[in-house]
Amino acid sequence: MAFNKKHNVLMKAVSKLQESDYSRDPELDGIYRRLLSGRKQFAEVFEKNIKAVMQISSLDLNMQHQTEKIADISTKVTNATETIFGATAGSGNPQEELTDTIVRVSGETDEVYRKIVAGQNELTAIKELSEQTMAISREMQQDMDELVAIINHMNNVISEIDSISLQTNLLALNASVEAARVGEVGKGFSVVASEIRELSEETQRMTKNMSDFVENMKTASQKSVQSSANTISSLLSMTDKIKNVWELNAESQQFVSNINDSVSSMAAVSEEISSSMAEMQNQLRESSDFMNQVSEDLRDAAKPVVEIEKTLDDTVKQMGDMSKDAFFHLENKEFAQYMNTAISSHHAWLNNLKKMAYTHTVTPLQLDSSKCGFGHFYYAMTPDIPGVRQLWEGLGPKHQKFHKFGESVIRAINNGKATEAEQIYKEAETYSRGLIADMQRILEIVSENR
Repeated sequence: MAFNKKHNVLMKAVSKLQESDYSRDPELDGIYRRLLSGRKQFAEVFEKNIKAVMQISSLDLNMQHQTEKIADISTKVTNATETIFGATAGSGNPQEELTDTIVRVSGETDEVYRKIVAGQNELTAIKELSEQTMAISREMQQDMDELVAIINHMNNVISEIDSISLQTNLLALNASVEAARVGEVGKGFSVVASEIRELSEETQRMTKNMSDFVENMKTASQKSVQSSANTISSLLSMTDKIKNVWELNAESQQFVSNINDSVSSMAAVSEEISSSMAEMQNQLRESSDFMNQVSEDLRDAAKPVVEIEKTLDDTVKQMGDMSKDAFFHLENKEFAQYMNTAISSHHAWLNNLKKMAYTHTVTPLQLDSSKCGFGHFYYAMTPDIPGVRQLWEGLGPKHQKFHKFGESVIRAINNGKATEAEQIYKEAETYSRGLIADMQRILEIVSENR
């Protein structure tokens, strides 16, 4: 009877997996040892499964982030390609249009150069004609100067003739007087003297007319000389200006020649660039298509990961339900270890959020509160430790709200609102203190119940 009672006590202790003196019943002792070993193995498997599901969740998150980055890069490459080369193959290629324009400008520049050369030839002919005209004008001026000298000489000769005529007239007058004084003897001489006087007077009249004519010639010649001088001055000025225009045109000709050479070189280079850009366009489009395919392949590759994550998460929850049984019950120290791991994961998540907010760069961040380090553990089990239940149930809503800060920070960064992102992080940091305080309080209660 006493044996049966003792056996029942041991059986009850085994059913609760409690320490007892099993030495008197080797069979129960063996069962207890096997169950205890199994419980420890269960705890190890539970821990490994939680670590595995956390790692799978992290892998899934990173794969999604990298897939989105590749898809975003592909979209940007496609948009850049369309911006540079046009949305469709039929639309005009800006580089090809530029090349055509340069080639056309090259032809037009060449035509301008030919016209400048023709104009330069005309200017050269005008310049030579102007120089010839200048030489002729100078010769004419010399002739006019000689003509004036001859006219002056003629004036002198006429003056001398007029003087001789005057003297002859006086002599004839004296001869007439002498002829009259001698009477009948001098009548013949008087007639001669009278004729000489008339000839002298006629000579004076003629010299006077010649003097007037020569004077008029002299006046006209002087005007011609002045006009010739003015013409030469104008021709000299015109020649200087033609020379300046000729020199400027020669410089323009050289400049246009240089420009023409440069434009021709540009046309050749532009054609090479156009060819290279066409090749680059094909490569960019091929790269964009390749990245799109990679993105789709990554999405397909991530599907098994999601299934594995779900399977592991279900397994962890199932093991959490099993832990309610005495045979698989987690000890308080094990629970405390999970809580410490959850707190470390929480701090790591908050640090990642801080880096994002202050570097204004989006990096992989778990936004699903059920898939973070604490979430997998939290939704897998409900502890039955006295004083923990109420705090534990309150952590869920608080933890979900905490993850919303991550969404807000990412949205602010994507919208270019850096200051807002930093402010949201500060709010998350403040809110986090309450969560950590609840977790620390749970650890204190667990420690008190060991």
